[in-house]
Amino acid sequence: MPKIYFSCLFLIAVFALDLHAKERFNDGPYLIYQQNDLLQFDIKQNHLTITPYQGPYSIPEHFSIAKKDTYNNVEKWAAISDIHGQVSIFITLLKNNKVIDAHHNWQFGQGHLIITGDIFDRGDTVTEALWLIYKLEQQAEKAGGKVHYLLGNHEYMVLRGDERYLHPKYVSTLNVMQKDLKSLFSANTVLGQWLRSKATIIKLNQLVFLHGGIHQDFIDLNLSLEQANQHFRNSIGLTKKEMLNNPTHIALHATTGPIWYRGYFRDAQLQQTDIQSILKALDAQRIVVGHTSFEQLETRYNNKVLAIDSSIKNGIKGELLMWQNQQFIRADMQGQHSSFFVE
Repeated sequence: MPKIYFSCLFLIAVFALDLHAKERFNDGPYLIYQQNDLLQFDIKQNHLTITPYQGPYSIPEHFSIAKKDTYNNVEKWAAISDIHGQVSIFITLLKNNKVIDAHHNWQFGQGHLIITGDIFDRGDTVTEALWLIYKLEQQAEKAGGKVHYLLGNHEYMVLRGDERYLHPKYVSTLNVMQKDLKSLFSANTVLGQWLRSKATIIKLNQLVFLHGGIHQDFIDLNLSLEQANQHFRNSIGLTKKEMLNNPTHIALHATTGPIWYRGYFRDAQLQQTDIQSILKALDAQRIVVGHTSFEQLETRYNNKVLAIDSSIKNGIKGELLMWQNQQFIRADMQGQHSSFFVE
């Protein structure tokens, strides 16, 4: 993908803000369009620097929406969820399980990496995680593989400006940059445009991947995955009040909607027959979700629901779910593999 270059010279604007902060911090880059220029905002030791963007990331003129939301015959894949600003655990899992190399570059070949949402909030290395995914996405494409970054409830919250779950570091970022959260990831930014191109639900090898879960209410909407993903994209940035004008948006963002639903683990009335009915409607064999946290990977409903939020958000450890050699594999921080379940 082409990079954006600048032919004119810019002055470097440096703002030394004395925040009287207890801890100095770094953050960035944030790439923001201003008129016809792409500017890079970096914070080093609480000082904001604004320069013309020179690299190293490849920035397309437009971020393309994936041409399809269903993928078949993928020989190997890895799935992870709810990283929540814990990039070191994310890197350790990917590196020790040979998805990336020691230099954090893609080495998974034609494999697919699926991230079922919630990169944002809680932890203090959200920006680093976003740019790592951004880079790996491009590297995977060149290798014949794929990175699927699916949006979770915290992505949608951030994109509409909800600051309640930010780590204090990012509150400081907003203060230094004199911006609110919604503008930091608006459609006038590189990361904001990139996020707006993402899907929320995909199907891969007859498995449906998403953040929260599929409730019968979603099935009753009678939407294809492509239609659902486009409705979700159209809802980005809307306030709850603005969503009231669109019944589909209301349903998608409800507590039984795909990014919020926790019923697989909390609804005592839900039966195996209910899960089978949902899977039949989706023409799928299993559903893979994050959102509801456990100490490790879990299964429910005779292995038809696979739960992959392994509490990475706590900053201690996590697990990957992998598919290799026709087996579901539990992959840990040390790169040790064990069978996830046997049928």
